[in-house]
This record gives sequence, structure tokens and C-alpha cells, in this order.
Amino acid sequence: MEYQRRRRWFSSAWLLILEVLALRLAQAAHHTHVGQFTAVGTIHSLLEINAVSIMDDVELGSYSYAQQKISVKIPWIVELFEVDYITQRRHLLVEHEQQARWIMEFLSKNVTDPNGRNHTGQLLADCEIDNGIKINSHIHLIWDGEEYYRIEENGQWEILKPVGKKFLHILESPFVTDLRKRYMNEYCVDVMKKITGYKNLKDNVPPEVTVSRHVSPEGNIILSCIATGFYPHSILLRWEKNGKLGVWGNETSTGILPNVDNTFYLQVTLELPPEDSGMDYNCVVEHIELKTPAVYPVPEKPTIKKPWVLALGIVLAVILLLSCTGTFIAWKKRKSGSTGQLEGSFSSPASPTPLPQ
Repeated sequence: MEYQRRRRWFSSAWLLILEVLALRLAQAAHHTHVGQFTAVGTIHSLLEINAVSIMDDVELGSYSYAQQKISVKIPWIVELFEVDYITQRRHLLVEHEQQARWIMEFLSKNVTDPNGRNHTGQLLADCEIDNGIKINSHIHLIWDGEEYYRIEENGQWEILKPVGKKFLHILESPFVTDLRKRYMNEYCVDVMKKITGYKNLKDNVPPEVTVSRHVSPEGNIILSCIATGFYPHSILLRWEKNGKLGVWGNETSTGILPNVDNTFYLQVTLELPPEDSGMDYNCVVEHIELKTPAVYPVPEKPTIKKPWVLALGIVLAVILLLSCTGTFIAWKKRKSGSTGQLEGSFSSPASPTPLPQ
């Protein structure tokens, strides 16, 4: 039993060391570029086209079909690529509008019933570089919200819908293959390399960390460590007890989630048995903006309100709501009663005096 416990501890510690090394390497050299092209139309017309380019979770720019204009979100990118380059990209997207119109009409006839309703076609492409070397790329072709084809770095198209088999020869033709490779290198990889070699897209932001402890209704001790507002997204949160690594309870994580301001959020929770007080635990955070691992101790006292306090607040809110509702109903009744009396005085006049004969 003791051997298994030690083996489990060493295994967890070794995995943690690997995670730390991977985190630091990823923060220093790993970048991702994503492009999304969306077309909406019918068998008869093209209604809308838009394109967006996102690198390391930051939007670089977008293209609007209505204005036939590229909007650059980061001003210094115009200086980096120069106006002529961006103008050429705009002309290229305008040319693609005609191709998108043909594809929309073709697929409307051959994939779905040609009943004139709107259809949506999407092309999603992404590429990754590490230390300036391309390590991966993907392309997804989506029709009306369903993915029909997908291709990875190995260059083999995967058919995800049976109807897609009859169009596979088009995707595998030399012309489309050469076009795909050129576009992936020129517009996905090369653009990313040029940007990363010039300047950071966004200033790095350290995480804001909150650590709390409370007792669950079952008596278990719940430790929570929240990191938010950080950029880039690579981060590591781990629990230590008395400065040592280990496996003490049930650990869960939200995963790294985006915030609305292009920063990120992560919560890691540790559930301990009732016999463990939750004391002497620390949340250790590693991020590129934290030059050394930051240690955040678990507070001695619970940081979340007791259940009876929350229940009392809910009861008081319900009483207040019912009181306001009762007052409103009584007021409506009084108002309707007064109105009825007033209407009766006008609707029941004395009998008219008969005219003389």
C-alpha cells in the first residue's frame, strides 16, 4: 500500500514537472493563427460574405462584403505590412466573392434541396508555429452548420458526410491542392511569422488570484483557486501542502476560458475529506508575467457565507416581493372600483321627460 502511494506521488510530481516545462516553452515560442471565411446565400444570389483573422486569441482584422473593405484592428499592422499589401489582400477577397457565389449556387443544387432558402458555407483554417517552425495546420469545410470535410497536416482529406464523397475529386485536384498549400503558407504561417518577429500583439498581463475555503453541506472542505484577467492564456495552477507536492483530494478544473476583454480565466478546486481541515495549503501560480511562481495561502476562515445566511436572504426577498405584489393588487382594485362608480353615474341618467302631445 505504501509503495503504491509513493508511486502515485512520484508519478504526479513528474507530470507536474513536465507541465511546467511545457508551459514555459509554450509561452516563449508557440503561436496560433486562425482564419474564418463565411458566405451566406441561396441558389440565386450571394447575400453576405465576411472573413476574420485571429492570432493568439487577438483579432487582427476582418473583411466586409457590404463595404468591400478590410478593417485592421491593430494599427501597427498597417505599418508592418504596408498599405499596398493590405490593398492587394482586399482585391483578392473581392475576387473570391465571385468564386463564393459559384460555390454557393453549386452546393445549393447538389447538396440540399434547391428550394431557395438561405444556406451558410464556412471555411475554417488554422496553423501553429513553434520557434518559427510550422508544427500543425487544419482546414474545416462546413455547410449549414455541419462539417463535411476536414484535413490536417498529413494532407489527407477526411469525409465526414456521405454526400461529400462525390466532391472529393475536386478537393484532391492538383489545382486546389497547390492553392491550399500556398494559401496556408503565405496567409497563415508567413503572416504569423512576420508579426511575431516584429512585436507582441498584446501586452502580457499577470493574473489576479483569489483563494477561498468553505465547507460543503456534506462536511467536505472545498478549496478554490481562481486566476483571471491574465494574458497570454498559458498558465499553471497547482496545490501544495506545507510546501510539498502531493495528491490529497478530488481536484477539478474549469479549463482556461476567455474573458470579454481577450484575457483569460481559470478556476481549480480541491475537495478534501472532513478530517482534513484544509490548513497549510497553498495555491501556486505560474505565468510568464510572474517571474517566479507566486504562492497564495488558503485563508484560515471560510470566505463564503454560511448556507443559513443565504437562505435568510432568499426568504426576505420573497417576502418583499409578495408584499409589493399585494400592495399593487389592492391599489388596482381600489382604482377599478372608483372607476366603476364613476361610470355608473354617467350611464344611468333619469328617464327623459315625455314631450307634450
